[in-house]
This record gives sequence, C-alpha cells and structure tokens, in this order.
Amino acid sequence: MLDDFAIRRWILGLPDGQRGSRHPRETDKNTPPTSSFQSRSQSSSKKRKVGHDGDQDNGGSKDPGTSPRSGPPSQPPLSIRPASFHPPSSTDLGHSSAPSLASDRQSSRRSASPVKTITGLQRLDKPVLYRSLDGGKANLQQLPKDVGQLYRDVLPVTTYRVGIYPSEIRPRIESLLEDLTPPDSAYRKSEEDTRCLGRGRLAQDVWEEEEEEGPFFDYLPLSSLFADRPEAASPQVRRALAEFYKIRAIERVARECLDLRRSEAAWNAHVHAPLLELALSRRCGSVVYENATSARILPCFRPSLVTGEVSEGKMVDFVLSPRLSPGLDVAIQGRLIELSIRAKSAALASAQLNVNQTDYTPLMRSPSAVSIETKVAGASLEEGRLQLGIWTAAWHKRMDMLGVGGGMHGPALPTLPLILVHDHQWSLYFAVDRLDRIEVCGALPIGMTDSFPNIYQLLTVLGLLGTWVDTTFRSWATDTFGPRPDVIADADVLSNDLPQ
Repeated sequence: MLDDFAIRRWILGLPDGQRGSRHPRETDKNTPPTSSFQSRSQSSSKKRKVGHDGDQDNGGSKDPGTSPRSGPPSQPPLSIRPASFHPPSSTDLGHSSAPSLASDRQSSRRSASPVKTITGLQRLDKPVLYRSLDGGKANLQQLPKDVGQLYRDVLPVTTYRVGIYPSEIRPRIESLLEDLTPPDSAYRKSEEDTRCLGRGRLAQDVWEEEEEEGPFFDYLPLSSLFADRPEAASPQVRRALAEFYKIRAIERVARECLDLRRSEAAWNAHVHAPLLELALSRRCGSVVYENATSARILPCFRPSLVTGEVSEGKMVDFVLSPRLSPGLDVAIQGRLIELSIRAKSAALASAQLNVNQTDYTPLMRSPSAVSIETKVAGASLEEGRLQLGIWTAAWHKRMDMLGVGGGMHGPALPTLPLILVHDHQWSLYFAVDRLDRIEVCGALPIGMTDSFPNIYQLLTVLGLLGTWVDTTFRSWATDTFGPRPDVIADADVLSNDLPQ
C-alpha cells in the first residue's frame, strides 16, 4: 500500500530528477497548500498531459509505485484538478480576452456602416447618385430652376474671373500681377461695394439698418490703419484694403498648412473658417456659417438601405444657413413642438425638436442650405463624397418626416449646393431632388487658397452662394415653415395649423 506522502508527491508532479534530491516540505496530510499546488502545477503543466481518467505522463517514471492505478482514488485530485484548466492569473485572462473584445467592437462598427463607397449610396432607400455636369448650356437643362440663376452667376466667375477684384484698389492688384494684367471685366463695379451686398428683401424687414462700415469692420477692424492715407479717404477703399490684407494672410497660412501637413482641424480653424467669415461679412449677418464637426446625425434620421440596414452617421465640417427672422423662428419652433407632442417614443419626441437631421444646438431650427466637407493631407475624395451623400440623404429623410417633401410623391425639395474641399481646391456640387432619388451633379471647381487671385475668385463664388441662401433658400424656408393661415395642413402629418 502506498503511503499518503507518495501520492501527494505524484499529484504535485515533481520531475523525476528532483524527487530524490529535494526534501519533502512539511504539509498538512489532509489538505495540500493551495499556493504550493498552483505554482507547481503551472510550472509542470507544459511537461504533463492530463487525460480524462487522470493518467499523467511524468517523463517516464521508473517507480511503478507512483502510478495512481495501484491505489484507491483520493479526494484531493478531484477537488483541485479543475484549477489546472483555469488561466494562471487575472492578468493573463485580461490579455487573452482583449482580442475578442476588440474583434466584437470592430464587428459592431462594421455592421453599423454598410455603406462604404459612393457606389453603396445607390442602395439607399432613396438612392444618391453622383452625376457629371453635362457642360455648357446642357447644365441649365440638367439643373432645376431654383439654382439656374446661381449657376449662371457662378460660371463667368469660374471661367473668366469676371468681377472678382475690387476696382477701388486696382493699382495695387495690378502691381502684384505685372506679368498678367487682369482685364477690365475682372473688376467689380464700385457701387457694388457701397453697402452690404445683395441684401435680400426678406432680410431687410428683419434687421434694422446699421451704419455702413459696422458689420463689415466688426470682422475687419482695419479702418484706423488706413484713416490717415489720402488714397483711403472713402469707406469703400478702406474696406477693399482691409479685405486685401486679410486675403493675403489667408494665402500665407494656407500655404503653411499644406507645407507642414497640418491636420484637417487646423485647416478648418486657420483657413476655412476665416475664409467663410470673410465671404459672408457683406451679408450683414443675414447668412451665417456653423462649424458642424460636432453635428452628429440622429439615429432616427440616418438613411436606410433597401435591405433594411441603417447607414453610419456621417458628419460634415461647415453648414451655411439663413439667420431666421423672429416670426419664422417662432413658426418653425411651433411646428416642431407639435410634432414632438405627437411622437410615440421619448427618443423620437426629442429628435422632432430639430428641424435638421442633427441635434447640434446652433442648427436646431435654422434649415441648413449649403454643406461643406473638407479633406486635407492626402485624404480620400471618395470619403468626402460619401460623407456629403449620407448627410444630404439624412436631410431629405428629416424633411420627409416633417411632411415637406423628400419622398416619391413630392413636392420636390430645394436643390442643395454642396462643397468638397481638398487641400487648396474647392469644388461645388448640386444635390437635386428627383423624388425617387437624389442626383449630385458636379464637380465645378470654384477656386483655391494657394494664391490671392484664386482666393478672390473663391470669395466671389461664396458670396454668390450667400446671396442664394439669403434669397432663394430663405423664400423656400418661409413658404414651407412660415405661418400660413389660409392653408390647412394634412392631419396625418401635422396636427393643425401653426399658431399665429
């Protein structure tokens, strides 16, 4: 009969070469120390193979008395054997599970983003298709009437650079362009600079008339620098000089951003935002731009595929919107509150309080008119087009839920200008509502930030877009959301007329 000590030594799995030389430790004959067993079992687990019946290969033991078959089964192996299958430590457990958790997270992200290319946009329930502009007069037939005049105004600027320079500082412009003197058509008329340009009639009734230099020089406070110059006696000249020096500063910073490979956020802060602010400074505050990098698409407004999958929410960088008059703001707020009250869930009720597809506070009630996506440092243009496509499709879905279009039965939503920026280059697209699909027509290069003539051209086009937002788009927003006592809304979409 084997003694208990021999059985315990076999359980601990000591190598044969150490059994005769190492003195046995003083242990409790009934229960072996747990820590001793775990440390020894870990070190010997690589040398032993455990079978279903408890046999062990211990390196070819010459002592037949060490076999467990020669004695009755003992309780300690049954109670401690499962520990040999456990991970040796909690630290190792964390490492072994990390790949699985990372894989789960990656799988979740993949499942939430079924649209990976602009080709995938064609599988949305309201497909988004990118189309090239036909060219020439065919573009006017391809584009709807609501952007027809805008296209007619933009095309001479992008093709011949008509009216991009201020005539008040013509000598200074020509001194920098000695090799290529601009023609007379390149200078805009002086009377166009005498006050806030193209101020829409709708905006005139809202904001009180301000002093001539007020809103512009709030952004370009350089008037005092030119006050003592005889050639800068008039406000128009001082304004043109202030604009000129700001353009030269943007040119310098833009070149630095490209040379230093600065991030997209740096471009947005130091180049794109100042450029947009300069372009809209003549709108007297009636058109505003918002940094939309934090404007996530709400889940209920994300466009779905025909298969039922929901696309990932894509954000853009900037949004141009009309500043609402008090009456239009109240009317939009009233309609949103009515829809929120009628919502069947708390999440949808909260989402209904936003007129756009996002809950970003600055965009809660002012419909977005122009969306801008920026890409720098070799980023993919494909990704930029994808972001603009999903963002636009989400806006259409939101409008459809508001009952103002966006579906196959109309009425058609307004054509939305989209801008894609890649390093210095700015390109314009038109998102056309065809009821059963969205056609994004473009691209039309509108300017660059690498030289001051290109920046002047870009500013001119952005100014024309500001005029379109302040007039055509504002008229649509007023007709769609404004108080209309003579129209009874559809009871299935809106509860009743908005309060006057």
